[in-house]
Amino acid sequence: MSEAPRKQTSSKKPYTPPSVIAYGSLKEIVQGTTGVMSDGAAGDTKACWIAEALYGERDARTFLLRSWMTGIYDARHSGWPLVALYRRTGPVLARAIRATPLLRRGFHVVFDALLGKAFRRLAVVAKTR
Repeated sequence: MSEAPRKQTSSKKPYTPPSVIAYGSLKEIVQGTTGVMSDGAAGDTKACWIAEALYGERDARTFLLRSWMTGIYDARHSGWPLVALYRRTGPVLARAIRATPLLRRGFHVVFDALLGKAFRRLAVVAKTR
């Protein structure tokens, strides 16, 4: 009688799909501590009109920029006067951006750069917690 061949067991780990590594709580990054879509001002106002015009109201990039800009303004970090100016001029600029493709392209370049800065800053903050 011949012996049936045995299956060899593999020393390899089973495959697991890649996953995103989070640097802290996404909820804290996009909502802050005052509630959903809050910009930190009185009530639940939204202060990222240009980001909404460029990326959409519910886009993660809009939430990230809103949170980052609110943090700069509230803590009076470097650049807070620009955020204050943005709060006064943002709604008008957003309407113009929606209507003018050239403005849209120009502001996309600026806001994409700001997104990179916001992500790096919030990732560092969340990583140190």
